[in-house]
Amino acid sequence: MGTKLKRVGKTTQDLTKGHVVAKRGNTLWNAFFRFGAQFLAILINLLATPYIIRHLGIESFGIIGVINMLVSFMAIAASSITSTVGRNLTLAVERQEYENANRELSTAVYGLLCLFAISFIPLCALSIFIDKLIVIPETLILSARILFLLVILSFGFTTLSGPLGAAMFVRNRLDLFSIASLARTIFFIAAIIALFSAVDANLVTYGIALLASSILICLLHLWSHRHLLPGVAISRHWFDRTILRGIVSLGGWMTINQIGVVLFLQTDLLVSNRVLGATAAGQFAAITVISIQIRALASLFSGLFAPTQTAIWARSDKTAFSAYLFRSIRLTTFFVALLVGVFCGSAREIFMIWLGKEFAILAPVAIMLTAYLVVTLGVMPSWNAILVIGKVKVPAIVTLIMGLINVGLCIILAKSMGLMGIALSGCIMLTLRNTLFTPWYVSRTCRIKLWIFYRELGLGVIFGGVVYGISRSITIAIHPSTMVELVLTLLISSILAILLLFPLVLLEIKKRKNEKRN
Repeated sequence: MGTKLKRVGKTTQDLTKGHVVAKRGNTLWNAFFRFGAQFLAILINLLATPYIIRHLGIESFGIIGVINMLVSFMAIAASSITSTVGRNLTLAVERQEYENANRELSTAVYGLLCLFAISFIPLCALSIFIDKLIVIPETLILSARILFLLVILSFGFTTLSGPLGAAMFVRNRLDLFSIASLARTIFFIAAIIALFSAVDANLVTYGIALLASSILICLLHLWSHRHLLPGVAISRHWFDRTILRGIVSLGGWMTINQIGVVLFLQTDLLVSNRVLGATAAGQFAAITVISIQIRALASLFSGLFAPTQTAIWARSDKTAFSAYLFRSIRLTTFFVALLVGVFCGSAREIFMIWLGKEFAILAPVAIMLTAYLVVTLGVMPSWNAILVIGKVKVPAIVTLIMGLINVGLCIILAKSMGLMGIALSGCIMLTLRNTLFTPWYVSRTCRIKLWIFYRELGLGVIFGGVVYGISRSITIAIHPSTMVELVLTLLISSILAILLLFPLVLLEIKKRKNEKRN
């Protein structure tokens, strides 16, 4: 990659010149773009899901989900390094340590390239035995092997795009991040439709579309880096083994934490495939689309607060840090409660109209997968705080242990209760982790009162219950049987819930203005 700076002979003053051009974004502007882009992406994915299932079949759709889950294990170390780089780079820029910023970014980029190069051959060899890992119909084994290779290559480009996209985090330009992600989604679905129409609808053409979209996001993130941090160089000359050890140290515990998260959130598809078969895995993959999108929206929403959290911590203002943390938890909890309440109230009708009558009977499983998210996702800003502070060792160990327990419980319940048992397992273990351990650890680490966590989560649960009641009542009243009627039902439920939430938002804004005056 070309660089705008040479290592030798540059002073700190010289290095800061590129940073004057790109100013920091603001949370409101980011929220507007991020949610606009995310809602469009969700709409595109929801419309594309029946199309993909119809052309590939439910078994192939399940195989895609399971292969993505297997590769997600391999992406753990890379995502942990990316998260660490975002934190370290922000701290360096906020403290005007631009030479250190060069080293942080260059070390991450070349470190990830080495990691992928080392793991590429073993991963390719693993594709030969993919049918030994998961249940695959005989006619789909070759296509599944090729898909696995294409997903690995896609993972390589996506991994590289991580540190390149750190500039958007540093400059709080999450609006650009959202636009790039939306562009990738549109390109991916357009490529699928084009390839399915012009060539053939199979796992291989799906994988080609995925790889092409990953190359696109990598190029877009490279452009954002050059635009937002032109004074931060990416060069092998800035590679620093000392910084690499620091990244690996913090990133190592982040990796352990991410392994636990994957054991919580993504092994359910593998269990459904191995225990219940390819068809059941396909059904499970289809009904989890909604809960996955809610998780994505919650992650996006809580992520809006992460750059500011990092910047406040860099200024060593612990009082402001705690106040901002609880404000972000409250807003995130109410946001998730709104989404969950509206969906659960109309779940059966959504699946019947969206995917077909055969999926309507799985609505209780989807509700079980979704209802507890009010609590588990509401505390997501706490995990941002833990990463910023750098106290990730204990949470990583706890998450890994509970994730392993979740897998065992998932297998036991799947054998006795089917898909409902798989959903129940995640509900039990994630709720225990995020209602008992997370509040206790964050309150102890940040020296803040524990009861405030439960106050915020309790308000979210109450609000979610009220929204569910509104959504269910509107659904019964309209009794939707077409897509237009369903959209109208969801729209009315959402508007009524937002009107209920609006006074609370006004109080929060007024409180924030008073804090600024004081």
